[in-house]
Amino acid sequence: MTKKKLTLSVRKDLLDEVKKLAAIEGRSLSSIIEEYFEYMVFGRWAEALCRDLDLGSLEPKDEFDVPRSRPRGLDAARMVRELRRRRGEGISVE
Repeated sequence: MTKKKLTLSVRKDLLDEVKKLAAIEGRSLSSIIEEYFEYMVFGRWAEALCRDLDLGSLEPKDEFDVPRSRPRGLDAARMVRELRRRRGEGISVE
């Protein structure tokens, strides 16, 4: 795959922090920026796909979207209690 050189202007303090993180992870700045670009492109593709399939949004926009997006009639707390009860029944103490 062909690569293209890119010149960026970034705040010095931000660049210094990212360089430290890149060094800790053993990565280059180029790989971090390229990964973010891929994330942006994939996000647009996924949004378009969701729109085409009439699925709405993949990610909640705020903390109130999570409960609104849950299927109706699903009682997660009850389900977790039931799973724990069943798991407890399957454990025998000798």
